[in-house]
Amino acid sequence: MNDPGKRNMNSTAKMKPLGLSGTLILFIIPVAILYWAHYFLIPGFITKTGFPYLAGYLIVWPITMALFLIAALVGYKLEGNTNQWSSLASRFRLTRMTGRDWLWTLGLLILSMALYFGLGSSSQWLAQMPIFAPHPLVPADFGPGAAAARMPGVLMGMPLAGKWWVAVIFVAGWLLNIFGEEFWFRGYILPRQELAMVARAWIANGLMFGFNHIWQPWNLLLIVPSALLGAYVVQRRRNTWILIVMHGLMNLSLVIVVVLNVAGINI
Repeated sequence: MNDPGKRNMNSTAKMKPLGLSGTLILFIIPVAILYWAHYFLIPGFITKTGFPYLAGYLIVWPITMALFLIAALVGYKLEGNTNQWSSLASRFRLTRMTGRDWLWTLGLLILSMALYFGLGSSSQWLAQMPIFAPHPLVPADFGPGAAAARMPGVLMGMPLAGKWWVAVIFVAGWLLNIFGEEFWFRGYILPRQELAMVARAWIANGLMFGFNHIWQPWNLLLIVPSALLGAYVVQRRRNTWILIVMHGLMNLSLVIVVVLNVAGINI
């Protein structure tokens, strides 16, 4: 039962294969929504209201991430699956983490962080090209070179001290981000891609996930390699928890900084 190749043997019974054309459709729709939200909706909102950029981001980010989670669960139900946790866990490959799974998670986390920091300069290089440049209203601490531009106690133009509502929404957004994206891309889509593409499914899935972040085009060289590695590991181990844990840990540092800044501890 611990052999990942034998896990979820009956979980494909109700799934339909997802080939290249289907992958493109399920890629284009969310990408278009995310791009519109970040390049038109947020800039329009802050221009009209005069609020800091963070106010618009905290509206758009949790909602769009929730849409991924809702889409994954709707897709699950449309396949005719039951409401039982055991059925959902089997379909989305939410299987018990073995010792090897934890080792793969740790290795993936270390390698992804090394790639992220090693390719960090690529963001500023890409941003010099108009097609990869951020919207003019994107604050410096959210665009290329964000780490160097951060001011303690301030995020995207908003002072954080005492604003506990920001911390609550940020934590909720972080959870929706992790579970929404991983349920959609790795839990719902990847097993269907495997039925059509077999051993090469991880390539399509990783590229799909990476370029889903086209609303941050200056970060694509940071995101795509790690996305490919993550898809490969999850396909090999057949356990979505690996990327849920790794993705959560990768994104946790900013959540911690926000909570500490809200509490008046500026780091």
